[in-house]
Amino acid sequence: MEEKDKIIASLRQQLRKVLRENRAQKQEIALLNHELERAKMKPPKERSLNYL
Repeated sequence: MEEKDKIIASLRQQLRKVLRENRAQKQEIALLNHELERAKMKPPKERSLNYL
């Protein structure tokens, strides 16, 4: 395999890794946003009980 082919293969592997990490971060953000919206909809008394 030529050097440029090795570089291309390495860059593709790095790109796949970064894309996986990006998807995981997007999922985490979506989950946190969902939890935030749920917390906003809870009555104040119920919300305060979660912090005990």
